[in-house]
Amino acid sequence: MKKIPNWIIVTGVLVLLFISKFIFFGKKEEQMAPGKGKANMPLSVNYYVAKTEDLSNDIFTTGKVGSFNQVDLLPEVNGKVTGIYFKEGESVNKGALLVKLNDADLQAQLLKTRSQLKLSDQKLDRLKKLLGINGVSQEEYDMQDNESQSLKADEAFLSAQIAKTSVVAPFNGVIGLKNISEGSYVSSNTPIASVVQLKPLFIEFSIPEKYSSLFKKGSTIKFSNDNVTDTKTFTASIYAVEPKVDETTKTIRARAQYNGNEEFYPGSFVKVYVNMSETKNALMIPTQCIIAVLKGQKVFVSKNGTAVETPVKIGVRTATKIQIIEGLQPGDTVVATGLMSVKKDSKLNLLKPVN
Repeated sequence: MKKIPNWIIVTGVLVLLFISKFIFFGKKEEQMAPGKGKANMPLSVNYYVAKTEDLSNDIFTTGKVGSFNQVDLLPEVNGKVTGIYFKEGESVNKGALLVKLNDADLQAQLLKTRSQLKLSDQKLDRLKKLLGINGVSQEEYDMQDNESQSLKADEAFLSAQIAKTSVVAPFNGVIGLKNISEGSYVSSNTPIASVVQLKPLFIEFSIPEKYSSLFKKGSTIKFSNDNVTDTKTFTASIYAVEPKVDETTKTIRARAQYNGNEEFYPGSFVKVYVNMSETKNALMIPTQCIIAVLKGQKVFVSKNGTAVETPVKIGVRTATKIQIIEGLQPGDTVVATGLMSVKKDSKLNLLKPVN
């Protein structure tokens, strides 16, 4: 059998490859053609028309409610409780008797001392008359005067000891739950109850060091209860600012006085809103329009139905919007949705504006 030349084999292979190109690759291009047309279809997106508005630069932080006066009542001396003169949770006035301890022995000593003092004073009066006519010496009179003064000191000491057996309210406030009962024996370490002043109250909070120049005594803050979902806010006035920066947190601590009628429990946490400054005619757009990139932020602006990539410089953020310092003008139409699909020069179909 005659052998087929090599050049015929090579030529045949090339012909087969050439035919395969039109059969297979031609079909693939036909299949890709519809996709290419689909890619040129406009993307449906929502938009926001940039506009200016007044911007309040608020700092949000956590604060704690505090009482100007609060104390745990402790007896000054040991003794048996003979009387409890308060009801738990009621308001008490400064100086009101709350608890009385047994003072019978001290009262007896005081009675004896006062009797001795009375006799000593009578004797001193007689010696004073005799001294006027040289009936007694000056030394004898001075000795009697010293005795009277000593008895007066004993009387004052016993009166002070008796006063310690009475536990009184140190200021106007509300008394808490009692920890003792009438007839029990207490020591100077036994807690009786707590007294807390509920009006006025103060709000203690901290702000970053960089705002120290805008943070002044007399400024007004707003706060709301951290444990409820409503948006009701209250106002308080800053009355004291810590004159140093916390080295750990780099914040400054301050207190604001609240004089309202709403009841807050000292020790509870609140949300604090501190207004540092107000900017007029700030250009604001929704935060969702911003795209973070390596060198900052950008947005897509719709111009004649085409997406234009625009770098921007941002400023203050609020709960839903962000300030644009550079890159946009009032009236620019900013793409707000579908940002994962939008590319540079993409065709856009604007649907509806966002708030």
